[in-house]
Amino acid sequence: MAIGKNLKKGSKDEPSKKKDVPAKKKPLEDQTVIETPKDEIQTSSKEETKDTTQSLNQLNYDLDTVQQVEENSRMLVVFPVGKEEYAFEIGQIKEVVPVPPISPVPQTKVYILGVANVRGNVLAVVDLARKFGLKKEHETDHIKYVIVIKSEDVKVAVASSQVPETLMIKESQIDSTADVMRKTNSEQSFINGVVKKDNRMIILIDVLEMVNKDQE
Repeated sequence: MAIGKNLKKGSKDEPSKKKDVPAKKKPLEDQTVIETPKDEIQTSSKEETKDTTQSLNQLNYDLDTVQQVEENSRMLVVFPVGKEEYAFEIGQIKEVVPVPPISPVPQTKVYILGVANVRGNVLAVVDLARKFGLKKEHETDHIKYVIVIKSEDVKVAVASSQVPETLMIKESQIDSTADVMRKTNSEQSFINGVVKKDNRMIILIDVLEMVNKDQE
């Protein structure tokens, strides 16, 4: 939202005189320092900007309140995976937090980056880009956040390179026809369709179904 500044103009005969006032130094923003042991996956060490922090706080507020969704509508949590966009339904998400240290676990599936401790819970961290073959095993995005899945049975979080956004859509904007599903290059039962909104194509995933299938 652009913020306009109103500047008072002096008269033509008597131009306004302004004293040079030294610019005030902006206070340093709070820094979130994440210590990463040498044997752990490299994660983000940059401080969050004020806007990013506000976005994260707003997202977690939405998750806590799960605002009333209109009839025939859905509230989604949308985030990038490679060059594509994916979404989970908001009711399947517990919270989103800055990425903690991730410890690799030997002899696990290539898309499991390792485990992380979030509020005392040890969670497996999943990289969807690897899972869906959108990047090679040793390629990785700059992980900054993890999306914690709401489940009593499994402890899982999904890696994200940026703060996800919440998006309200109409049921009619979800296309689950066979044609569209083929274009996603996936026949997975946990893909519910493709959301078409404002020239965007967002792949909608039932994350609980995906996690349960991984347990089989």
